[in-house]
Amino acid sequence: MEHTKNKPFKQKLLFIKDVEQIIGRNRLTLRRWWSTGKFPKPKKLNNTVLVWQTDVIEQWINLHTESK
Repeated sequence: MEHTKNKPFKQKLLFIKDVEQIIGRNRLTLRRWWSTGKFPKPKKLNNTVLVWQTDVIEQWINLHTESK
């Protein structure tokens, strides 16, 4: 386990308030989006708290902000 002691976690978790601020939409819109497949579904932390991994949100932003 020594290899993990010195390396910081690369992945960070974002809570619903963080995602609201980053995306610029409220939690009801985000819930509607993930329910219909327009937005990544969150994971549950301790079976109650909704979280997203930063790379998942970054990928979604990149996909939806590419010039068309």
